[in-house]
Amino acid sequence: MTTVFDLILRRLVQGHPEQLLLLLFAGQTPAFIRMADSSLPQSERRADTVLVVEVHGVRFAVDIEIQAQADPQFAARLLDYTVRIHRREKLPVLPVAIYLTPEAEGAPPPYGFACPGIRVLTFDFQVVRLWEVDYLQPALQAASALIPLSVLESRAGPERIAWAESRIRQAPSLSTEERLDLLVVLGTLASRRFGQERLSQHLRDIMIDSPFWEEQRAKERARAWTQLLRTFAEARGISLPPDAHERMSRMDANALEALVTQAVTAPDTAATELRALLAPQGH
Repeated sequence: MTTVFDLILRRLVQGHPEQLLLLLFAGQTPAFIRMADSSLPQSERRADTVLVVEVHGVRFAVDIEIQAQADPQFAARLLDYTVRIHRREKLPVLPVAIYLTPEAEGAPPPYGFACPGIRVLTFDFQVVRLWEVDYLQPALQAASALIPLSVLESRAGPERIAWAESRIRQAPSLSTEERLDLLVVLGTLASRRFGQERLSQHLRDIMIDSPFWEEQRAKERARAWTQLLRTFAEARGISLPPDAHERMSRMDANALEALVTQAVTAPDTAATELRALLAPQGH
């Protein structure tokens, strides 16, 4: 299930790729060339964002994956994405993991495996920890699209919310639509970290009126229903395949809620439907 954090960061990434590169590369920022297709060849999966950039005349792709929660399969999935993007774009690929919270970070790179007596694979990737970034450095202060992320900085207190809101409102380069989007992102991240009561009344009003915020709340409800169904499956002895989370994420919140309701009112029927949903592909 895509989390609210994934959706927020993906929106920022796709709308302001040049500013994202400041976050990833600091003083050695490559030139942005184009957005690449984030769908992956011969796969139903989709990368979060793929950028094609250039440094000193050399082009390469950057695969950016955003993690808001721990995933033991993340490094293996990132390797799969990297190979698929390389084959399609015919370019070197720099994989980048952006972790939103310390809880989201898994095993550090490199990822790899060995057979007896031989190291078969070593796969490295770049890591960006958003809570470690100094958002008050001049280059990032000028990147208006990154300002909402500043409330994630570990050294920032609730006063950062008012600072960020003021900077977004005063940014001359933003359209009205972009400004509203960034204020919604700021309110979402800030309320997650400091509580909704820390937001200004105006910021709360913007969030309530935003269709984007409604979408996020629907995603959060779906995530809760998914967790309940996992608990139900375990209680009924239903085997959960490795891709169970992904399979259930393809259902919308209403379908998940209906299955949860059925688990209470007609558990045998719900168990049968859940087994069918989680059955191995092609069987």
